[in-house]
Amino acid sequence: MTFLLAQAQGLRPPEVDLGPVLPELILVGTAIAAMLFDALRPSRDQRLLATLSMAGIAAAAGASVWLWSREGPASVLGGMVAADRFAVFFRLVILGVAALAVLLSQHYLERSGDARGEYYPLLLFCTAGMTLITAAADLIMVFLALEILSLSLYLLTGFSFRRLASAEASMKYFLLGAFSSAFFLYGIALAYGATGTTNLSEIAGSLSGELGSVALALGAAGLLAAGFGFKVAAAPFHMWTPDAYQGAP
Repeated sequence: MTFLLAQAQGLRPPEVDLGPVLPELILVGTAIAAMLFDALRPSRDQRLLATLSMAGIAAAAGASVWLWSREGPASVLGGMVAADRFAVFFRLVILGVAALAVLLSQHYLERSGDARGEYYPLLLFCTAGMTLITAAADLIMVFLALEILSLSLYLLTGFSFRRLASAEASMKYFLLGAFSSAFFLYGIALAYGATGTTNLSEIAGSLSGELGSVALALGAAGLLAAGFGFKVAAAPFHMWTPDAYQGAP
């Protein structure tokens, strides 16, 4: 027992650098704060939630600007998140689009009668998923970011639930989205079987050195392409798009 206690005292927790994912942490924290604020003080006036969302987006943009000049390792969290200027640039682009969405949607939601507090947290979660995709350096992280984005979009598509078309669009989008997620997961499994890793850089190095299984790699590429095709509505995986676009608010 004394030996085990001595060994436990000598253990040190691993150092985790969360700086490169600070924009996503800010967005998720703001979304949770907006949900709590709306639950504790429900109101038809959503301007406070819109202001809070804009503040969170601005803070995430400020964190992204800070990351531009940050010096450190090329990747963090076990190589799952890249810490480079490519990710920072596209984070800023996505955050700018999210800010425009908040500004433009406020009056639309009031006119359509869909002004409810859960809209802004869903928009922030959706934005966090998109920004995380830009920094993902591992297939597992790509999948997690895609699911954060997709789950928010399923709910936003059916946000006008009083309209039958909106509910139908959300259900179709959800079912086909879950179907595409299965394709993507199978693709990740085959990629791991072919190369022994899910890290994008290591997969590229393994295949370029002809160290992996070509047959499994081709199967993985096909399944991953099918999964991405459903997510981005690329032909011939775009059959859900007309209903979703027509029914979404």
